[in-house]
Parts: sequence; structure tokens; C-alpha cells
Amino acid sequence: MSAREIEGPFETIESAHEYMTLLAGTVLDTITELKRDHEAALRDGADRRAQAIEVAILKLKQLNCYTFKSRRMLNDLRIIRRLILNERMSVENIIAAM
Repeated sequence: MSAREIEGPFETIESAHEYMTLLAGTVLDTITELKRDHEAALRDGADRRAQAIEVAILKLKQLNCYTFKSRRMLNDLRIIRRLILNERMSVENIIAAM
């Protein structure tokens, strides 16, 4: 079964990699927003809220680290699969495809 025949969102390494990339982008956007919220909480004197935001930022940074590692592992698996299945195109095949 080729990768093109598979319809589910996580049935291929590529789709899982794409999802992790989207998740990483969302995490970074959320961290940026929370940093603004943190500064606002400090200005407003809402110390407890500021501390809660700090914890959320810490957890998001950890999640970002995990998504980075997961993307690297998925990329490694993609390379290994290509080596196993001999999917890498030779120079002649690349030139012929042009």
C-alpha cells in the first residue's frame, strides 16, 4: 500500500511529521501570547495569575522540546524506511524526472 492510498491523519510517517510541525508552531505562538499576558498580569499586580502563566509557559516549553525531538525521530524513521525500501532516487532517476 503506497503512502498516497492511506487516508487517515496519522497513518504515515509524513502525516505524523506534518502534525508535529503544526503543533510546534501552535506551541510557539501560544508561548508568545502567554508572555504578553504575563507582562500584563505583572503590570496589573496579579501575582498569582503571573505565576500560573509562568507554569503554563514552562509546560509549553517542555512540549516544544518533545515536539522537536518527535519531529527528528519521525524524520529519522522516514530516512530509515527509504533505505530499507530503497526508495531513494538515483541521480539518473532525478535527471529523468526533470
